[in-house]
Amino acid sequence: MKPAIFEDESDAAASANWSQQSKSSEMGISFEGAANAPIEIFNDGRYRALVQDLECMWRWEIHRDGQFVQEGCSLSEGSSREAVGHVMSFYRRRDLGQRSDSPNRE
Repeated sequence: MKPAIFEDESDAAASANWSQQSKSSEMGISFEGAANAPIEIFNDGRYRALVQDLECMWRWEIHRDGQFVQEGCSLSEGSSREAVGHVMSFYRRRDLGQRSDSPNRE
């Protein structure tokens, strides 16, 4: 893990706490070791998305049922939210199509 510079001890503790949580998390989120903690921007049923400021860009990840499915980067938090929204729109339509094509449909 690369050394990080913290402004005060509370930032160091928060980052260390997040790193420990992410390593033990069933979600398998891979943001550990970064100075800025990730922000959850989407959590709906099977899907969860997080975004993190890496200073040169914003990195986002989408997880379905606790498994990583897609990542990307954007220039701002707002554009990350927009990108995640577009990807989630695709996944929702695909999931609905799979349900309607299912032979067990009632």
